[in-house]
Amino acid sequence: MSDPANTPAPSPHPSDAAPDWKPILAALGNEAARTVFARAALGTLDPVARGDLTTKEQKSVEGWLKLRILTEDDIGSVTVDGNALRAPLTVTARGGQREARDGVGKFLVDGRGPRINTMPASPAERTEVLRWVRDHALGADEVLTEAQLNQRLHVFHPDVAMLRRYLVDASLLERTATGTEYAIPADSRIP
Repeated sequence: MSDPANTPAPSPHPSDAAPDWKPILAALGNEAARTVFARAALGTLDPVARGDLTTKEQKSVEGWLKLRILTEDDIGSVTVDGNALRAPLTVTARGGQREARDGVGKFLVDGRGPRINTMPASPAERTEVLRWVRDHALGADEVLTEAQLNQRLHVFHPDVAMLRRYLVDASLLERTATGTEYAIPADSRIP
């Protein structure tokens, strides 16, 4: 029996259902699966190298193959299938057209979030996204340490330092007098 922590859950074939990014992210959260993926991406996972893998890494290869993110050739070399990897990142609406979204939703994964797919280049749109993040990450009267704020911001984007800096630069967050905590400025709190 395989260990679910080491083997990504199988995903339906792209032609059977809409691709799902969750099993891919779950797999990337596992060190053995990341190692296998990296080696396959670098083209160094030939049959000889596969023989040197740990048991966990071998299970991870099988998990990636089930997800169809890795493909195996006739001699046993494993490589990344770029099309299968990109498929979950392409959100499509009915009829195969890219789904149009308005406001903050067009910058969020699946249009709902909480993950930010891309930070807007436009300052006005960036401020709108940052305000949305701030209002979902902090309560009006909360004061958080940097570590607490980082933990909350990580839900929205992996680069928490960037988000923190943008929030402070846009005056949507302020450092307390000690400089060790963050809060929503009194003049921008939601009534």
